[in-house]
Order: sequence, then structure tokens, then C-alpha cells
Amino acid sequence: MLTLYRITLLISSSLFLHLCFAQEPENAQITEPVTDKQEYPRSTILTRNILAAQAIQLGLDAQQLITLSTPREHFSALFLAANQAKPHGLVILLPGEGESFDWPTAIGPLRNKLPDAGWHTLSLNLPSPPDAEANIPSIFAAPVAEQIIIEPPAPAAPIETEELVETDIPEESATEEEPEDQAEVADEVITEPADTDLHAEPAAPVIEVLPPLTYPERISSFIDAAFDYAKQMQAAEIIILGHHEGAYWALKYATQQPLATAPRVALIAPRTNKQEYFSYEKLIGANTPVIADFYYKDDRVTEAAAKQRLQASKRAGLEHYHQIGLPAVHPSLEQEQLFRRVKGWLNKQ
Repeated sequence: MLTLYRITLLISSSLFLHLCFAQEPENAQITEPVTDKQEYPRSTILTRNILAAQAIQLGLDAQQLITLSTPREHFSALFLAANQAKPHGLVILLPGEGESFDWPTAIGPLRNKLPDAGWHTLSLNLPSPPDAEANIPSIFAAPVAEQIIIEPPAPAAPIETEELVETDIPEESATEEEPEDQAEVADEVITEPADTDLHAEPAAPVIEVLPPLTYPERISSFIDAAFDYAKQMQAAEIIILGHHEGAYWALKYATQQPLATAPRVALIAPRTNKQEYFSYEKLIGANTPVIADFYYKDDRVTEAAAKQRLQASKRAGLEHYHQIGLPAVHPSLEQEQLFRRVKGWLNKQ
């Protein structure tokens, strides 16, 4: 009886071990750590311009959003028509660095209020500086102008043709004379007129790759497109108004135009531009046309910079340079005060 029990226990142990080893590979597959992680595509990094345009596209002001084009790219702008039968003209607004074309300080309030004073407004979405791209999650909206590049594509690389390599021919066969029939066929092929050249495919046109524009060149092309839009509307007068760094680009653009056709320029709280080395003083003294320089008298540095610009206008003998100091008031009244002073200067000329 004891022997039978031992035999039964041995058989049971063997069966248990056999089943354990038989299931070990399956368990090993389940418990094996996963090394290949599934990678999800990252959303495209959107700039401040794209996000601002998409926000307008999804809002109540979507009908104000227009697309302007340069020879290289498309960009977004906001247009509001003057609420008057005979508008005075069109004001192009340039926001500062890090600001959008509907910025709540200066740009947004002016573009919304100036139409009541008889002026069209066209607020531009200027390109972001090369080192100031925004890393902000995408919002759900249709593509906007800043995402559509119209530069010509780069030409395809030429296909390298492999040189024909002569096969090794034994010396004996190479020295042998060709049969007469083969020689006659060769002569016929050589003497046959080349009619196939008439049906040869024309060479593909060479696409010239344009050099990339610098940041100042891009801004200048944006303002050119805005002027073209204003001329298509037959605006009686075109004025450039810049806020912070936008004031620098407005002033620089005006100095590059012929004096007889240079637009009036309004500078709102001018701020030093980090992308170029020209100062406001040099631009003011470069035969600049009518300028209105609005600044806030709440900071010593701001007041000192305004004094330097005023002295530069006196040295250049500019008779149409007007500097307007705005007192520091409550934020709720600041934008209304700025609008009234800008409207007074626009309608006074």
C-alpha cells in the first residue's frame, strides 16, 4: 500500500511539473516588458500669429478677417470699414513684438473706434521675430493665412546616371573581325538620319530658388501688401500707426518712401527694437514726413527717450514733428484718452 501511494505521488508530481513547464512560454510572453512604445505625432508648434487668427476665426469678428499676400507668403489682417459715407482714409496698424492684430492695448481699441471717426482700419498680423516663436498648444480651427507658404518649391536633385562599364572581353574575341553582315548593319545604323530627336521630350524648366527674406524684409513686404489693399479701395489717405516695436517699423517704412508720397506716421509708446540697430533718432532725422509721437509720462526712462526723439527732430529741422505726452491715468480711461488724442491729430491735418 505504501508503495502504491509513493507511485501515485510521483506520477502526480511529474504531471504537475510538466504542466508548469508547458505554460511557461505563454506566461513569459505576457509578463515580458514592452520595449517598443507607441509614438503619437506631435501637434505642430503654432506661432502667436496663427493662434490670434484662429481665435478671430472662431469668434464673432470672423467676417473682419482677411488674407493679404506678398510674393512669398500669405498673412492675416483685420479690416473694418469707416462708418461714414465719405471716409477720410485708411489707417494701417502695426502691433508690437509679442502682440496680435487685436491687442487689447492701443491696437484693438483704436482699430474698433477709429471707424466711428471716419477712418478705415487695417490691422496687420506682423511676423514673429525668429527667436520668439510661441510654443502653445493648437486650437481647433481651419488653416489660416500664416500656414500657407507660396514660395516656389526647391528643384529636384538631378538624377545621377551610372556610367556604362564595358564588360571584360577576352583579347582573342576583341581582335577578331566582325562578320560582314554585322558590319553592314552597323553602317546602316550610323548613316540613318536622326528623326527621333524631333520627338524628344523638352527639358523641364529650371525653377529658380529665391533666397530667404530677412525679418525686416518680411515686415516691409507685409506693409507693401497693406498699401496695395488700401489703393485698391481708393483710400483718400493712407496712414501708418505703430505701437511699441511696431512704431519702429512704421517709421522706418515711411523713411524709405519718396518724400512727396511718404505717409503720415503715428508712434504710440515707441519701444526700442531688438532686431535692428537703427535708432529712432536716426530715422527721425532721415527726411521723415509728418510724425505724431505719443508717449506716456509715467516713467523716467520713457521720458528721457522721448526727449531724445524731440531733440533729433529739432536738429533735423522738422516742422511737422508733433510730440504728445499722455498723463498716466486709470487703465479704464487710458484707451479712451489715447483714442481722442489720435483722432484729434488725424482729423487736424
